[in-house]
Amino acid sequence: MKPRVAVSAILLALAVATIGPSLKAADEPQNNVVALLAAGRPALGIWTGAIPATRIAKVLATSDADFIVADVEHDIYDFQALHRFLLEIADFHHRYRTQPRAMPNVLVKLAHRGGWDPRYEISEALRVGPAVGVWVPIVESGAEMQRIVSTFNQAEQSAFEGLTLPGQGGHTGVSPLWPINPKGQLMVVAMIETDEGVRRAEEIISTPGLAALHAVHLSEADNNKILKLCQQYHVVGAIDATPEDVKARVAAGWRLISLGWDFGMLQKQLGDTLKATRSAIGSTPATPGRK
Repeated sequence: MKPRVAVSAILLALAVATIGPSLKAADEPQNNVVALLAAGRPALGIWTGAIPATRIAKVLATSDADFIVADVEHDIYDFQALHRFLLEIADFHHRYRTQPRAMPNVLVKLAHRGGWDPRYEISEALRVGPAVGVWVPIVESGAEMQRIVSTFNQAEQSAFEGLTLPGQGGHTGVSPLWPINPKGQLMVVAMIETDEGVRRAEEIISTPGLAALHAVHLSEADNNKILKLCQQYHVVGAIDATPEDVKARVAAGWRLISLGWDFGMLQKQLGDTLKATRSAIGSTPATPGRK
């Protein structure tokens, strides 16, 4: 083989090797949560308050969760840590996941609340890395909901750092939000957590651009009221659940299911393991002040 031909063959082989994984990644849905919900199926997710913890990111990225809520409200308010976490989830999933499965999508739970002006934070959260949407705490009016949705109509999103690309919303005039745009890949999840939010639930839930409504800290009667409004306005109902009650939650019509915090699961596993180990050797925990 002539040297020039040999070099060309090597370059072609390298190009194929480089393009192959990209083509495979392109076949995966951009937003697996949207794909599940659009098909009427439940999506199961985990919350994390350990955004700077790389090992936790690896565990979450390689898990069977459909989505991860990166809670900035209850963590240190640090966009650099959020940036690293979002990139780590994608990197670790593709490097360390052993069984083929769609990557868990990340939604950012805002630090600011609906009654404040969250638009700057929404824009920045979506620009620092590949998040698929935002989870907004304590929304209490339709006006707050409209202000949240308006961010997606005017700003560039999805980590394109100021690029205006077709189909990505912003100044293109096409909403990037699902389900108002059936092809949209970004989501807004609002949280109703107060009596005022319950009182004005219909104006919140009927706001075009809202994907899901998360009922939190409410009575079962208020949960049922919110779920009926979600069904009326074709908004996904989101709620917390356990393995014991999740079947009933899904049967009732809830679809976006949060299974709890990563640290809570770690705490339970650690406690159960220590208890079982001590039981096996007949040991009990040390009591302060006693020998």
